[in-house]
Amino acid sequence: MLEIFFCNVGDGDAVLLREHRKGSAPYTVLVDAGRPYLEPQNGSLRKEAIYYLKDRGVESIDRMMLSHLHIDHIGGALRIVNAIPTERVQALRFPPEDAQWISPSFVSVDKTANGLMHLLNIFRDLTEAAKARGAALECLRGGTERLTENLSVTAVLPRQEVIERQERVFDALYRNEPVDPTERFKASKERNVSSVMLRFEYAGRSILLTGDRYAADFEDLPLEPCDVLKLPHHGDPKSMTEPLLRKLSPSVAVISCQSDASAKKDRPNAGIVAMLQNSVPQVFCTENKSLPTLPPSTHNGVCITIGDDGEIACKTE
Repeated sequence: MLEIFFCNVGDGDAVLLREHRKGSAPYTVLVDAGRPYLEPQNGSLRKEAIYYLKDRGVESIDRMMLSHLHIDHIGGALRIVNAIPTERVQALRFPPEDAQWISPSFVSVDKTANGLMHLLNIFRDLTEAAKARGAALECLRGGTERLTENLSVTAVLPRQEVIERQERVFDALYRNEPVDPTERFKASKERNVSSVMLRFEYAGRSILLTGDRYAADFEDLPLEPCDVLKLPHHGDPKSMTEPLLRKLSPSVAVISCQSDASAKKDRPNAGIVAMLQNSVPQVFCTENKSLPTLPPSTHNGVCITIGDDGEIACKTE
């Protein structure tokens, strides 16, 4: 049996996949790790990802797979690596061996530039801690890999120009070399579309985890339909289009989001939720505000199981 648990980490992603096998320990994959810290909120069950792992009895992680460099996806990873033995940490790329601490600008007030440097330092700290604790660091490659006898994963990489620009800009920043401000801005803004998408296959069923890659950036790819879809970018207006939804035709859709209303972040978007409800039999939010077609709710997470016969069962916890 494969269990997929979408943790309520507020405005972020952390997805725990565990294949339960007779006579051996579960094979455990963590895709993204949420934020490093969540302020408790009245009416919300959100927690940092590490608490869900501990509560669900996770004693080791076979693979930690990180979709892209945003705080709501990798922020909690350092705490997890320090607390739970992790065999492999996988990402699109890692800091160079000679990576230095990046000093933020004491002159610029640009949020994009300073935010990027902050995240690159967090990522450097994570990779150093993972290596110190014996984890292997592996760059994700396109194509399919078999994880166990019954579980496989296919990594869908971002566009090549995005990969190359990030490599140029990030490595230069890590080495404290000059970087063209326009290139730096573009590389920072492309972090969502640099998400590695992961398609897991088990018992004839498929689970597509899209990171934060906007729908318009991948709707033209030759993607096969999936059974379970995690919407990108927390169900905001750019997360899905009608043509892409028809192509993927999932039977279950999950939105990782939080219940707080925000003037800046329309997550989940009412139109996107209505679109899903018109075509997808089961639609879940880890947590959501009140919407015209969906009452407000908060859960510890959304749990989906796939039996060895391919039967899918869903519930909120």
